[in-house]
Amino acid sequence: MKPFLAVILIISLSSTMADQPCMLNSHQSEGNGPIAGNYLVYSQPYDLSYAGYAVMIYGDDGGWVCDDFVLDDNYYVDEIYIWMMWTTEQASMMNLVISEDDIGDWDPNTNIDVWSETVPCTNTFTGDNNWGFDIYETHCIISADAYPELTAGVHYYFEVQADIGVNYAMLFSDNLVGDYCWFDYNGSGSYTRSDIVFGAGMDMFFDFWGEPVSALESATWSSIKTLF
Repeated sequence: MKPFLAVILIISLSSTMADQPCMLNSHQSEGNGPIAGNYLVYSQPYDLSYAGYAVMIYGDDGGWVCDDFVLDDNYYVDEIYIWMMWTTEQASMMNLVISEDDIGDWDPNTNIDVWSETVPCTNTFTGDNNWGFDIYETHCIISADAYPELTAGVHYYFEVQADIGVNYAMLFSDNLVGDYCWFDYNGSGSYTRSDIVFGAGMDMFFDFWGEPVSALESATWSSIKTLF
């Protein structure tokens, strides 16, 4: 079982946004765009107008935050965007996990991990600020020998930890699509749903980029045929 980190504080806007329409607009920072030729595999993209919550987490306690997703095709994922608010030191590496809800109970505590990696990241200031903190786009590029292959229709969870010590990171999250983020808020080693911890449904802002498995396999086969 991987280590977990305690969530100790939630900051929320005074007004609820639950009844507002969901307008998802991708926000890749200039000069920090996705790899040429990549597809947008899955998106819960950052939008300042839906920035309703931020959760303070401690790196030394070793914990995680997670949110679920389902893909409409089989993909290799080789880069990931998340959005953060750093209060002191910025992480240069992120610990990332993708786990599968293999028994269909919508509970990440019973999942099986299908991929995990510590991935280098670049933090780019978005130009936005909330609650007195600057908001950064954190762009993680996965090495070619480690990127995950994900299957259409499978219920996955994306799990995130900033790979830093005592310095804080605020994981940026909001209620976007009507389900829940999960947190280990007391270092117990188990996830608790956001509405139980904080009384609110929350979602992470995150984008996956990569290539369809069929496209990459076709390109590889074409390269092999040129050898004969």
